[in-house]
Amino acid sequence: MFKPAIIGIFIILISIMLFNGCGDKKDGKTDNGKVDSVAASLIKKDSVTGKDKVLLKYIVKPGDKMFYKINVKTARTAKGTATNDQEQKEENIMNYYYTKEVKDIDVNGFVTFITTIDSINITSTFADNKRVYNSNVNDSNLHSRDFFEYTALIKSPFYMRVSSQGEITDMFGLEKIYENLFKELGDTLTEQEKGRVKEAFGKDAIIEIMQQEYQLFPGGEIMTDSSWVKTFSTMAIVFEVLNNAKYTFKGIENKDGKVLANIEALLNVEFKNKEAKEQGIKLTLEDSETSGSGKIQVNLSRGCVQYKETATVLKMNMKLSAQGQTEKSHQGITTNIVVSLLN
Repeated sequence: MFKPAIIGIFIILISIMLFNGCGDKKDGKTDNGKVDSVAASLIKKDSVTGKDKVLLKYIVKPGDKMFYKINVKTARTAKGTATNDQEQKEENIMNYYYTKEVKDIDVNGFVTFITTIDSINITSTFADNKRVYNSNVNDSNLHSRDFFEYTALIKSPFYMRVSSQGEITDMFGLEKIYENLFKELGDTLTEQEKGRVKEAFGKDAIIEIMQQEYQLFPGGEIMTDSSWVKTFSTMAIVFEVLNNAKYTFKGIENKDGKVLANIEALLNVEFKNKEAKEQGIKLTLEDSETSGSGKIQVNLSRGCVQYKETATVLKMNMKLSAQGQTEKSHQGITTNIVVSLLN
């Protein structure tokens, strides 16, 4: 079906962000020679190697306001018996623009932001069909069933709680979004139906969008050229995969009056199962190709992500079997995500 999903088509297949970057530094000073007190407090010199060490944390102040853009581009190709061996292509380009302001910081460093998604625009292409959605344009797509969940998010402030290591631990104050969803669905829902809507389009789906901004930090000092690994499981269509993301701190860069920490990463994916059943169909993974890489810049001066760019590739050759019949299917999915701080 030709319709984008609320968390971005296919992002969930390889769901967490990967980043890379490079640069040089000097000691918490900006490129105009001024000392940045916040950045300087996070950077040290190793007494043995002389290399920089940094404590990666998101440190902000009440009232800090940030404007972000997240661009997500996904492309999917499918070829097999069901398509008469003709390749089908689908592409989705999504842009989220949002504002977040620091409302509170507790004694453990958890930050509460009030967040507003200001606008969303989407371009979806499948074969010769093209659909365009722009929340700033009042046309038929604005209240279309294909896009209504996006319209419900616009200009509806909510709160999110984030640890100093970059994990969104809670999201609340979503009542306005739920009201918008119910209104778009006709305001004739029973309480049970409203509960199902909240479950389908609730905080987990919004967290999935907003978590893309953050890089999860290791929780301690990290030396230049040192690495850490995060392991997590996701689903690739019906197959469970184990993602091993290796992050490497490449150094400090002074740029445009900001002190930036550069990180690079690579992704290794292992399939935990190569057979699965879905709606009576047996799927067998015959071979696969996966990769992931990217770059991230953490703005130590402002306690936020300055820029992040990631790319993941997933290609699978599968055999589908049901009722004595067998089909072949090749699926290819690429995802590119760019996060930019706009102010």
